[in-house]
Amino acid sequence: MTSFDAFDGLDGAEPDDGLPPLLRRPQPVADPLPVTKLRGTRKVLLDNPDTSLDENAASAVTSGAVDPVRLRALVDGEPVSLLTAKPVVGGTLYATAPHFRYLDLDVLPDFINQRWADQLHTAMDVAPSPALVTSYETLTDAETGTPYAVFTVHMQDRKALAQAVAESMRKTFNAQKRENDYTASVLQQGVKEPLMLFVMRVTYTDGTTDTYLVSGDGNSRLVSMWLARTGGDIEAAISACTASVIGSTEHSGERSRAEQTAARRRVGELTARVRKNLAAPTLTEATRREGHTVAFPATVVVGARADDGARLPDLVAARDDLLANLHVHVTAWTPGAQNTQGMQRVYRHARGEDLITPDVYRVLSGTVGPQLMHELLGIPAHRLWSAAVHQHAVLAAPHADGMNRLIKQEFGMGKADRQRISDHLAPMALSAYRSQEGIEQPLRAFGNGGTITDTVWKRAWELTKGDDVFEVLDDVLRRALAGEAGAVAELTVLGGTAAILDGYITRDRGSKEGTDRDSRKAPFRATPVKLLELLSKTAGGLQMLYSIAHAHVAADPAVLPKLYHTQDRDVDGVRVRDGEPMLDKTGEQMIIDYEWDLVYAADPALAVATVAKNRAEAKAKTDGKPEDPEAEDARQRRTLEQGITSASKAARALARMSRQRGKGVFGTFDGVQALRDQLDKLDEILVAFGPADTSIIVIDDEDEEGGE
Repeated sequence: MTSFDAFDGLDGAEPDDGLPPLLRRPQPVADPLPVTKLRGTRKVLLDNPDTSLDENAASAVTSGAVDPVRLRALVDGEPVSLLTAKPVVGGTLYATAPHFRYLDLDVLPDFINQRWADQLHTAMDVAPSPALVTSYETLTDAETGTPYAVFTVHMQDRKALAQAVAESMRKTFNAQKRENDYTASVLQQGVKEPLMLFVMRVTYTDGTTDTYLVSGDGNSRLVSMWLARTGGDIEAAISACTASVIGSTEHSGERSRAEQTAARRRVGELTARVRKNLAAPTLTEATRREGHTVAFPATVVVGARADDGARLPDLVAARDDLLANLHVHVTAWTPGAQNTQGMQRVYRHARGEDLITPDVYRVLSGTVGPQLMHELLGIPAHRLWSAAVHQHAVLAAPHADGMNRLIKQEFGMGKADRQRISDHLAPMALSAYRSQEGIEQPLRAFGNGGTITDTVWKRAWELTKGDDVFEVLDDVLRRALAGEAGAVAELTVLGGTAAILDGYITRDRGSKEGTDRDSRKAPFRATPVKLLELLSKTAGGLQMLYSIAHAHVAADPAVLPKLYHTQDRDVDGVRVRDGEPMLDKTGEQMIIDYEWDLVYAADPALAVATVAKNRAEAKAKTDGKPEDPEAEDARQRRTLEQGITSASKAARALARMSRQRGKGVFGTFDGVQALRDQLDKLDEILVAFGPADTSIIVIDDEDEEGGE
């Protein structure tokens, strides 16, 4: 165990055994008071006119304070209250002045997961994970409907709560390449800046409840305190937090009074041990870890008032607005995270203004799966329609103007044009596909204008209802070919989204012109929205959008999107018309292999002209010498072989590492399962489309029997 001389001036000392140099000695902390001695502080808190808590919430705020007497003075309304007013959209939040709180008593990391909402799998995803976006609301009185400055969240049981906390702590630990790990800072000087906490009521399936304080701003520091106490091991930190704050996860129902009393007793033992060891001649490693993680400074949101003085009805929107200003605009969160949170707030405001229905809001929030979406809205039970619901809610008349206004307000835009709308909408519209490999490319394409063509943007169109996905697609195509503008818009959204998701419409590749048919090129430059505009104006283009959507929904390697002519023209002396299938020399209908094929078919005349121009320019650069490009099939075989070889080497290396470090080197179970699913799909493709083994001789038993 590392020891330090407590009286020889440790500031700036070299670290010993990996500990960073000590900059500030831990301070002695008082033992937690018995609950019976907290009643006066609790009463003062409830009596303050700026607070809006119920009794259980007031107990949670009071019971974890290191110095309840000081807390009472901070919130006492007579003669002065030191509650801090924090303006938010629609009203004001009131928070306590900074005061110290015990880490172990009723304080949990932010398991709401808003910070990683752009990464978490929604209930609509085919690969759901334990880290679903947690749905939480403002707590209201069941009889009067009065809102409190308390959140309410539903969990199946305490085990589910513990899993949500564990996932949040892991994500916090690994976020931004662990740049937000403050463990060393905690061990050097403790926590200086106050963390902001919100009261959270957890309601379990059996009807029982627990009340906690949940971190909002400062979550990384809170997790780092548990890391510092447990030696930097995230799994040990998770276990310690769960055991200390949540308690046993094997029993259903709320925490018993005995469990809460035992937690206070353990904190008392910890504070007493720290005080004793701080008085010793040497400062041990254990004392240093425990002393800097016994308590931390915090402010707690205890009140929420609307502009008219009434209690604020939507604490969730207020929290998001407050944290967006405190944290997102200061810390380099990813644009996807900022756009996701911003659009979530837009949806909440839209629900409040009746721009969307409560059922639509449930789908937009990602908390319902395909079947429940079908039951709520009547549209097909497939996640492609979930993406369409997002686009319909934001883009279609008559609510498009109102949504446009909310988006401008939320993101501070002077003008919300199609490019900006698609960029901010992308992580939400494609949220049901977050588990898809390479989802970053579809997000870029959708953010480059997406499906917002003239027929989609601020025009009236609806999503066709029905039970059978393919029957609905057939109906939409029939009406689109008949010239119904709403059906054209609907098919543009469904087929265009599927094309973006399946790589037939991209931004980074589609913007690169080429002279040869290649998966990385296109014959002419076309943004996704420009390409969809071309396709939606021809019968052949509509047929291809239908075919792409059909193949996407079928999810069968044998079902591939087909090519159609988009112009009346002569092909090898044969007159073809717009909408007719595009046939190869054997008379079979051609399929869409690459984005090249779709772009070429969208405007053959422009494609031919652009390719001719580029070939002439290339020929001029090479002095007329023809290039000898590698055959496309050879290049793809080489890429396949290299990828499998690299994957095999990586798997074997991780297997060797697992002997010393455990199976955790492979990542999470969900991650490994996703890799296995990809390998299974690859095997299916190789079996279905690869050559058969001609060396195998099949013996027909029936013929042999007949010969006898």
